[in-house]
Amino acid sequence: MVNYTTWLSELGDDTQIGSLSIPGTHNSAACHTALPSVQCQGCSVTEQLKHGVRFLDVRVGKHPLKTGSDANELTVVHGKFPVRIPIPKKLTSTLQEVYDFLNENRSEFVIVLIKQEGTGEWDNAQDEFANLVWEKYIESNKDKWYLGTGLPRLGDARGKAILFRRFGVQNDEKRAQFGFDAASWKYNTIEDDRGAFVVQDFCEIQSKDDIPKKVDYVKNLAQKAAEHNATNTDNKLFVNFTSGSNFFDHACWPKQVAQAMAGLNLQESFGKGSGIIVLDYVDENDWMLVRQLIEKNF
Repeated sequence: MVNYTTWLSELGDDTQIGSLSIPGTHNSAACHTALPSVQCQGCSVTEQLKHGVRFLDVRVGKHPLKTGSDANELTVVHGKFPVRIPIPKKLTSTLQEVYDFLNENRSEFVIVLIKQEGTGEWDNAQDEFANLVWEKYIESNKDKWYLGTGLPRLGDARGKAILFRRFGVQNDEKRAQFGFDAASWKYNTIEDDRGAFVVQDFCEIQSKDDIPKKVDYVKNLAQKAAEHNATNTDNKLFVNFTSGSNFFDHACWPKQVAQAMAGLNLQESFGKGSGIIVLDYVDENDWMLVRQLIEKNF
């Protein structure tokens, strides 16, 4: 029986990370009291990691209640909204959950997507946001991160957070040591091949009638990933979001979409090498989708 907390311990060091079937979470820290359309998870990052999640999606912005340099204490957001009210959740505390888990489970890695989002202006031409992330959150913890620009093999990533950087870096020297570059992909894409990775992120679910279409998009990319990994060794990463919502339609809020997708047998498409499947309300049905995805690696 698989130990979901340390499932990577059962795989060899030469394993290509891109060849795995990896459960992930969308807006991973959005598990607190907030607007119903903002909350995307029913349990903490720590609980997600203990149950086998190995990809976290963390969106951050300036502190909504502070101004000037004090606003540069990055807080976790979903769009323009804090994931926790009335006291916003700091990026520092989310990263500490990752560090604590990896310190206790050295066989594991966690891919951490960090995306610039929220309110507030940034001078990105001068790398204001990138410099803040590096200087405040990465530099003093470099021993905890894998910051290579390509995907590592499993043995090189054990005990590390792998930075999946969803923001731009203008400085060439800094960009070369600032993690996997996923700064951009097409908005609302059904499938966007960026070379080193492929993403499905169809997120504009206008009505519940769009949910079966979304399920098909997820299944199609999961199957393509498995087929690719069966015949290639290039360590390409497939990132497949199951999330989508419509703020103005209760039937299309994150929890309702997640429940509807689970009812449409999403797991039918899971196979060996299905890539990263990024889920909302990942603990639903006793972590069924997470467990089934992990088990495809064995």
